[in-house]
Amino acid sequence: MAVWCTSHLMALISIIIPNYNYGRFADRFYGSLAGQTMSLKDVEIIFVDDGSSDDSLEQARKWAAKLACRSFEILTPPRTGRPGPVRNTGLAKAAGKYLLSLDPDDELLPEFLETHVDVLESNPKFSVSYSDYLETTPDKSFNRFLPDFNPVQLRTQNTVAPCALYRRELWDTGVRYRENTTYEDWDYWVQCLMAGGKFKHIAQPLYIHHIHESNFSHQAEKEDGAGKAYIVLNNPGFFNPAVVQWAQDYFRRRVHAPSFQRGYIPTADELLKLSDVIRAAGCK
Repeated sequence: MAVWCTSHLMALISIIIPNYNYGRFADRFYGSLAGQTMSLKDVEIIFVDDGSSDDSLEQARKWAAKLACRSFEILTPPRTGRPGPVRNTGLAKAAGKYLLSLDPDDELLPEFLETHVDVLESNPKFSVSYSDYLETTPDKSFNRFLPDFNPVQLRTQNTVAPCALYRRELWDTGVRYRENTTYEDWDYWVQCLMAGGKFKHIAQPLYIHHIHESNFSHQAEKEDGAGKAYIVLNNPGFFNPAVVQWAQDYFRRRVHAPSFQRGYIPTADELLKLSDVIRAAGCK
């Protein structure tokens, strides 16, 4: 196992856990942390509860006493109803060299932490590492193999896994989860890229994403068009001016600014072709 050096004042990793009524997943989630091949002695855990009405806090206190980690802090800010601001609350308290936000309905495979830290420690030019993952539903499971990072792809779809480890310097530049888009992770990675972040894909499934009825991603699907348009308007310098115009016109309900397919932001060329089709059909 690799050995990493940190100061006595700084944890190696800060793990932020935003939670709302996910107590039923606690044993599986925290058990996967306890089962890591990497020691947790330099890992601080910051659990941020968003007003749960189940046994989430009881479960967190139970595991805080069991996990052999550097520290385990439990925060209970006023309820917001969105994971992004909850993550921001925890990240603002983090003191780690590396930052990691984990949803407690997911499950880490044993080599997750060690592999991610090894990648960033041995590749100083990279500031974000993300891996493939296993996706499970009540009926099936399959591997999600993600592409190697290409910034152009981030303009049309999110190809970065939400469970990504990154250097705290990105947070220190002012990158934050925003409340106006349900595609909070996508917007966050765009901000990281614009702040100078360089992304490294780990071509290996390192965690399990469990699909269930309470996933916040279901809300993102319902608000797909608005969620994508806000990403563009939040980061206009990253997108073609024609795409920025599309985002503005989407909220104006213009016929030439539909939402397009779920999870996909159109390109300038696609918008031009659509405009040509609309003009040919005599629409305005």
